[in-house]
Amino acid sequence: MGPQDSSRDRDDVEGIIRAFYEAGQNKDLTALADFHSSRDSFTKFDENPPYTRQNSDEAFVYEQAAFANISDYRYAIEDLRIDFFGGAAVATFYLTYGGMFVNDYSFEGSPVSGRARVTMVVVRTPRGWRIAHEHLSRYPDWVAQGSAKK
Repeated sequence: MGPQDSSRDRDDVEGIIRAFYEAGQNKDLTALADFHSSRDSFTKFDENPPYTRQNSDEAFVYEQAAFANISDYRYAIEDLRIDFFGGAAVATFYLTYGGMFVNDYSFEGSPVSGRARVTMVVVRTPRGWRIAHEHLSRYPDWVAQGSAKK
């Protein structure tokens, strides 16, 4: 284990990933952009529209909208693996999430849930570890009633 792969680095990378989802769960929406490495270098592919590559500004808007419109948001990170490559880390995990999507115009809600395969590239910056790239893809055979397969 080299200096780039210390247990503190591992804890810090895991911490930034969990803090991102906690910010969404706690509706701390203005904090979401601070998890991105920089406006110039961050990219994202999402499992939800738009399916094009998003830059930091676009991802921030869509992340805010997603978290703002889901009440009782809950999530679980499973089978987290973190591999270090110098000043970067690749984190892969399964994300199970759920909540109630609320339509503010009709005052109606509908349950939402999903399971995604997630890859995050996290880089060391002067502000600490930050997410440089995020890729989510829906787990193809996930069943909402709970019989999730790996």
